Amino acid sequence: MKQARSTFRELPVIRLALAQPFLDAAQGAGADTDSVLSPFGITSHAFDNADMFLPAATMYDLVESLANATGNPYIGAELGLALNPFDWSPLTGAAGQSRSVGDFLLRFSIDAYKDANSAVFQLETKGTRSSFREIRVAPGSTKPRHNDAFTIAYILQVLHSAVGEQWDGRKVIAEVCDPDALPQDLYNIRIATTSSDGAGLAFPCEWLLLEPEFQKRKSHPTPAHTGRAAPVSIVDALQVVLLSRLESVTLDSNQIAALCGMSRRTLSRKLASAGTSLNKEVAKLKAQRAQTLLTDTDKTVTDISRSIGYEDPTVFSRAFKRWTGLTPTQFRASHDTTANA
Repeated sequence: MKQARSTFRELPVIRLALAQPFLDAAQGAGADTDSVLSPFGITSHAFDNADMFLPAATMYDLVESLANATGNPYIGAELGLALNPFDWSPLTGAAGQSRSVGDFLLRFSIDAYKDANSAVFQLETKGTRSSFREIRVAPGSTKPRHNDAFTIAYILQVLHSAVGEQWDGRKVIAEVCDPDALPQDLYNIRIATTSSDGAGLAFPCEWLLLEPEFQKRKSHPTPAHTGRAAPVSIVDALQVVLLSRLESVTLDSNQIAALCGMSRRTLSRKLASAGTSLNKEVAKLKAQRAQTLLTDTDKTVTDISRSIGYEDPTVFSRAFKRWTGLTPTQFRASHDTTANA
C-alpha cells in the first residue's frame, strides 16, 4: 500500500469524462454549467475528449461544484444507483467479464487505474466480514461528499442486485466523509463518518460469491475501453494536464503548480528528479502542438501562434526556430507532401 501511494502521489490525475454523469445532471437541472466549469478552465465540450485528464484535487472540486449546481443534496447517491456499469469506463470491463461480486470488485480495482491514478482500492476479508474501500491520495480543497456518495451507491447497487430478496441492509456499513450526502433510508444500511481520504463498504463476506444481476444480461455488449490510460510518471501526468491549457497567454509556473495541486518548488523538484524542468516540458508540448497544426491543418501561422499562447506571431516564429531549426513557414513547406510530389 505505501509503495502504491508513493508512486501515485507524483501527480494524481483523473479522466474528465468520468464526471459526465454530474455534468448531465447539472444540465438537466437547468444549471448554468458554463459558469460552473469556467473557474476550472474547461467547457462542456472537453468532456468528449477521452484523453482529457484533470489533477485529482481539481476533479473532486469540479464534481462537488456540478453536484451543488443541481440543487439536489443526494445527487451523487442517485447517480451512483442509476449508473449502468456497462456505460461507465472504470466498470465496463468488470461488468462484462466477472461472474461474482468478488470477481467484479477485483477486476474493477485493476481497471480503475486506466482512468485515474488518484486512488488505490482495497478489498479485505476478516472472519465473516469483507470490506471494499477507495483510498484517495489527493483530496480536494472541499469535502468530496458527492464523490463518496456516488462511489458507495454504485458499489451498493452491485451488492444489492446480487443478494436480491435476501437483502438485509443492517448487515452493511457505509463509511463516507459526510453522511448527509446519503439518504438515510438507502437500502436500510448503516452509515458512518470517515475522513476525506476515502469511502468504503463493509458487508458479509459470503456476498463476494454471489452473481450480480447485470451478469444475467448475456446479450449486453461490453464497450471497448477508449482513450489513453492514466499516466503514472510526473512528466506524462504534467503533459496531459497542460495539453488543454497551452493557449493561455498568462499561464506561468505558479499557476501550473497550483493546477497540479502543489507548490512551484515541489513541482520543480519532482521534475528535476525526472531529469527535466517545467520550461522544457511546456516548450516540448508547444513545439509538438505547433508541428501538428502546421502539418495537419491549414491554419495560419498567426492562428497557430495564438493557439499555443503566443500573442505575437513573430515571437512564436523565433521560438519555433529554436525548437526545430526552421521557421513555421519553412517547416510547413518541408512537410507539404503535395508540393514535394
